[in-house]
Amino acid sequence: MSRPSRMIDRRLAKALVFLQALTIPVATLIAWVLKDIVVAKSVALGGLVCWLAHCYFAWQSFRVAGARASKQVLSNMYRGMMGKFAIVIVGLILILSNVKPLSSVALFCGFILVQAMSWVAPWWVSRQQKRV
Repeated sequence: MSRPSRMIDRRLAKALVFLQALTIPVATLIAWVLKDIVVAKSVALGGLVCWLAHCYFAWQSFRVAGARASKQVLSNMYRGMMGKFAIVIVGLILILSNVKPLSSVALFCGFILVQAMSWVAPWWVSRQQKRV
């Protein structure tokens, strides 16, 4: 007897978490080579806040699956989005108020760069599926 297919495909979420995690050290290294350690640290912190928030959202959203749990899935997605928003706001406030020296432009550039992986991940997953 075959297993029933899942309605929710977690591959895209896993690919996004992986790509975002890969982006942080690469962007940090590039910032360090091109500028200095303060900019590199700021890029890393901005990327880390974005990545942690997305990890929480992905974990919260994909805890349950199936047609019978559709209301719970939707509730978990709302909970995940609110938690993601709170993590971003609190994380950025803590970094901006406590980390000195800091390049706020680099902080937000790191955040935006990691967030931009949300556009790359679907393309990357579709290319991986075509190979298989």
